[in-house]
Amino acid sequence: MSAAYQFPDAESVQELTVGRFAGVDFANHPTKVDWSRSPDACNMIANETYFPVKRTGYRQVACFDGIVYGLHRLDMDILCHAGNTLWRLEPNGETTLLYEDMNEAKSTSFLMGGKLWLLDGKTYLVYDGDTVQRVQDVAFVPTTTIGSPPQGGGTSLEAVNLLTPWRINTFVGDGISKEFQLDSKMIDLQPVQCANYEIQEVDTVTGVVTFKTAPPDAGGLANVVIRFAKTVDHVDINKCRICGLYGGQNDTRVFVAGNPEHPNCDWQSGLYDPSYFPDTGYTKIGSDASAIMGYARQYDTQIVLKEDGQDAKQYLRTFQLDDNGNPAYPLRQGAEAAGVVSAYTIDVLDGTPYYLSPQGVMGIYGTYVTEYRTIAGVSQRINPKLLREQLQQAVACVWDGKYYLAVDGHCYVADSRQMENNIPEWYYWEQIPAVCFLADPDTDGYLWFGTEDGRVCMFNHTDDVDAYTDNGKAIAARWVTPLSALDAWDKGKTILSCQPALMPYGYSGAEIWYRTEQIQEKVRTVAFSQFSFVQMDFSRFSFRSTATSYPADVRRRIRRAYQFQLMVKNDGDEPFGLLGLTIRYIVRKGVRQI
Repeated sequence: MSAAYQFPDAESVQELTVGRFAGVDFANHPTKVDWSRSPDACNMIANETYFPVKRTGYRQVACFDGIVYGLHRLDMDILCHAGNTLWRLEPNGETTLLYEDMNEAKSTSFLMGGKLWLLDGKTYLVYDGDTVQRVQDVAFVPTTTIGSPPQGGGTSLEAVNLLTPWRINTFVGDGISKEFQLDSKMIDLQPVQCANYEIQEVDTVTGVVTFKTAPPDAGGLANVVIRFAKTVDHVDINKCRICGLYGGQNDTRVFVAGNPEHPNCDWQSGLYDPSYFPDTGYTKIGSDASAIMGYARQYDTQIVLKEDGQDAKQYLRTFQLDDNGNPAYPLRQGAEAAGVVSAYTIDVLDGTPYYLSPQGVMGIYGTYVTEYRTIAGVSQRINPKLLREQLQQAVACVWDGKYYLAVDGHCYVADSRQMENNIPEWYYWEQIPAVCFLADPDTDGYLWFGTEDGRVCMFNHTDDVDAYTDNGKAIAARWVTPLSALDAWDKGKTILSCQPALMPYGYSGAEIWYRTEQIQEKVRTVAFSQFSFVQMDFSRFSFRSTATSYPADVRRRIRRAYQFQLMVKNDGDEPFGLLGLTIRYIVRKGVRQI
């Protein structure tokens, strides 16, 4: 009888394919990250079909003396607040000095009435497209009393304007009286004005104006208009640094806050008139132990956000008419959550207000019908890296469906197109020295930013010259896979091959690196050009002419690997991206000995 032999089963080749990509995941251990995400990607972003590609770079447009504290726009005019100066910046880089007494601190702005209104904490300014003026010099002069008899009285009409000491009284002349009593005493020494009748004397203590001849009897109609000034120790609107437009269904008024002497107060402007802040139009919001940090508009509600403190961090402002038909803006406390850590990180992404808190980026969610608001974190996957930054210095903006958060040379980008349970996918960039942002109003425009060393820069479009350089310096981008045990923690693997599918750009390439517990080495360099006379490098010419992925085959075999990680990177001044990834391997039979 012949002997029987039993051969071990052949070890089968296994294949892992990644065809769907998302963002970064810094929260989970690299061995626990989903294959669609990266634990260490840098300078990548999702393209229009959600595949990771290298971000475009930026180019310098102008340079000024001093920190760029703010960038602002009125129609096609871009204004740059650098140091203590304000400049108009032309698209070709030419600059015009507009104003030389700016506060050396961050500035904000808003648009109303075809003008740009700026707050820097020192002087409230307005730009009309030609010149910059102090708002206090062109402020609305209220008519505080109307229809008064010469002896005084009349009907109160408009509240005093916090921006100017000037006010107007109207009187009904009786044809006899020469002396007219203003509605204020102890008025300023500024010249009292009356257009129609000659003033003989003004008693600034009693507020009595004496005319040379008695104004005629106008039959009960107001025919005497007196303009005078009375300085009162009011709150200084010039010290405000925060603004938000609101008016119910329409943005009819501006609310301002940020006065360091009144941290929990805000003030509302007149109807469509930011040069008028009635002295009666203020609101104390919560405790003065925590400051108002900014505003966000959601549906027909204005959300007032405060810093971390003992009281609520969110208040909801709505619009209604009171019993006399006058507009009112009642407040109620919103959901309890983390407060704002930087006032310059509040913006609205796809209908959801975002802001930076000490616990990360928060989103405010609500329903129009119930006006219920819930605050929830949206940056869990990037928090381990983000929360190590100097959060108080962060700035943010929304542009092209993305929320850009910049701090200390890094930029964290949330993509509203890629959402999972209301949490966006995040991407991480380096070498972004932004200290303020300005987003063009349309996606065909550009995203601008200012820097601490006085530069104004704009991000490139993909078809711009030197699109993949940061002001001439090539961008280093990488996509790193999870450090995976390939579903067999206790067994060694033999890595047979890998095949990253690269984006079919006209001019591109990549370095491919392997990492196991024993090695970390570059295993292949790929450089290729599609057949195009527009962009050609014959040293890397491949005779490829179809716009399909470029399969970068790597035949480097690695034995006894218990964990495996792949990095695909590109450090050149060229586009780069991934369409897919395949790893072929064998799981060995032996169990790892510890």
